[in-house]
Amino acid sequence: MSYLQPLLGLAVFIGFVLLISRNRAAVSIRHVAVGMALQLVIAILLLRVPLISNALLSLNAVVSVLQSATDRAARYMFGYVAGGPAPFDVVNPDNSFIIAFQVLPLILVVTVLSALLFHFGILSFIVELLGKGLRRAFRLSGALGLGAAATVFFGTIEAPLVIKPYLNRLSRAELLALIVCSMATIAGTVMILYASVLEQILPGSLRHLLTASIISVPAALTLAHIFHPAAAADLEQVSLPRSEKTWIEVLLDAVDDSVRIIISIVAIIVVLFAFIYLIDDLMALVHPELSLGSIMSVVLRPVMWLVGFDWTNAALAGELMGTKIVLNEFVAYLQLAQVSTFTDKQIVIIAYSLCGFANIASCGIIIAGLVAIMPDRRREVVEVTFTALLLGNIATLMTGCIVSLVL
Repeated sequence: MSYLQPLLGLAVFIGFVLLISRNRAAVSIRHVAVGMALQLVIAILLLRVPLISNALLSLNAVVSVLQSATDRAARYMFGYVAGGPAPFDVVNPDNSFIIAFQVLPLILVVTVLSALLFHFGILSFIVELLGKGLRRAFRLSGALGLGAAATVFFGTIEAPLVIKPYLNRLSRAELLALIVCSMATIAGTVMILYASVLEQILPGSLRHLLTASIISVPAALTLAHIFHPAAAADLEQVSLPRSEKTWIEVLLDAVDDSVRIIISIVAIIVVLFAFIYLIDDLMALVHPELSLGSIMSVVLRPVMWLVGFDWTNAALAGELMGTKIVLNEFVAYLQLAQVSTFTDKQIVIIAYSLCGFANIASCGIIIAGLVAIMPDRRREVVEVTFTALLLGNIATLMTGCIVSLVL
């Protein structure tokens, strides 16, 4: 039964998107087959081939080094609130973990490091290489291939900006595919942050999160094609622009960007948590056990069963998935880090299923960013983005199914 569940899940997810497709007759069987095969092959290579798996596993040493260096720097600046020695006796040490000072500073270091790697051509080379592979496998335009590859390393709005000069020339179908890819993956700047949160319950977490983002790109392109099949626009193969700034200028710009990111994360978490607590309090007036989490648990329980969970744990998995959609994946991962009822395999599956930016807040970010660039396509951007929210979550669920099969 463990094999039948994810197989059934893949069939249901693809069948559902086919059911709501804008043009079912134009769906290419080759395109769907290539997408599914790529997902499976990538998962097997990255999770089952020891040489590749061990190479990715070594990336966790990078997490440890970066986390250690960041912790020391944060303690120097913020003292005991960042985990340094307290100037008093700590009565409740379990409550001494402060996310704002002990987790978020890692974003500063990773953002600056990513910017420097991009400036020196290391990260841009990898993105362009992935873009060429996707372009050939899915017969994409050069711009879409590069933009889709960029979503593995960049955020929901940063990835589309990589191909900013070409955005207005993308067809509606290609714009949808690009946004679905950005929704089904997470950025490198937060990947290490999430890995540091999950490492205790998911050893080798950075390897898993990177693998999840890579596997989800073919799923995203496949679902976007099924929902809105269309021929690729006639765009030439493109490459990433090279910056003329010095590395010092790049570093300073990255620091400014990371500070804004941290402030946004803090603000979003505080506001969204406040709204969730308010909604839960109002629901409790109707029934003491009624909450947004309990509703999500009931609604998404069958979905998570299809991914590969037993019926009992599917309820908790559904609640975590709901948290990811309504709030964001960071909050869901923080909650997952406290869960003790999942098996080791189930922890891996839920980690992959949650690994994407497909949440309501991301819709706002994408719409605001793209409308500023393409004001004449405002209505189209809004419609495409909310469609991408649905498809992006289905893509990560398909990745969960694939991993459930491979494991």
